Amino acid sequence: MFEFHVSRLAREKFGFDQILFTTDGNVVFADFLAARKFTQKINQQRDLASFPERAVRAGEINAIGLIDEILHMVFELYRKQVDAVILAEALENLTATLGEPKVGSLLVRFTEDFPPVTVYRNEISGENYLAGETEGLPNRQIALEEVIMLWVTNQNPAVVSFSELFDDTQLTQATVYRQSIEELQRFFKTMPPFGPEQQDLLTMLRAPAVAVPHSLAGQLDYIRKHWGAFLGDYLYRLLTSLDLIREEEEKIFTGPGPTA
Repeated sequence: MFEFHVSRLAREKFGFDQILFTTDGNVVFADFLAARKFTQKINQQRDLASFPERAVRAGEINAIGLIDEILHMVFELYRKQVDAVILAEALENLTATLGEPKVGSLLVRFTEDFPPVTVYRNEISGENYLAGETEGLPNRQIALEEVIMLWVTNQNPAVVSFSELFDDTQLTQATVYRQSIEELQRFFKTMPPFGPEQQDLLTMLRAPAVAVPHSLAGQLDYIRKHWGAFLGDYLYRLLTSLDLIREEEEKIFTGPGPTA
């Protein structure tokens, strides 16, 4: 299982099957076939006859989901090993700097643009969702972590083919999203470092895309080499994801092969 947020606009444009979405709004694929069907939905909306280079591949979507999940794992390890209330502290600092109305508006807009299932179905408002909690963690803090992950994803040049899925343009135009990220970067630089390179947390989360900006396979390989001690059960899935990408690339370069 791997997951990542998909915008409301993308869900509606591509007609993604709603059974793929968990209650928190993340998309989840039970297997590689589900990822392949997901990418087919995207490719069906593109003029691949005229622009074949715009085709997206299931191995790429698999890699994006796995990278996102690993980055969430790093965030969780930071909470467990360094600072259990880092999200509460980050939110408090953000509110003190930008003001509760602006920060609240950002979190509400994010929750509406990248909604949990109940918000997507209009069963609950974004405000009411943010007033609750999930497994003991306030939903405002969960939303803040997802805002950070959205920014990290959009800073990654290797995911440009999938940019429609997590486009943050409207969030940037309508809220203090950009200012919030700038303040969060300053905040995390004041907090204890983490990881093999002893970086601040946001710098660490961006490290794979900074090191290998145009290759998802390269980013997975970076994670394998530099974060291997953290990976645990993720290592097998990472290697499998690399194999899937290589298989698809080989098919592109060699063609389908002779037919009977």
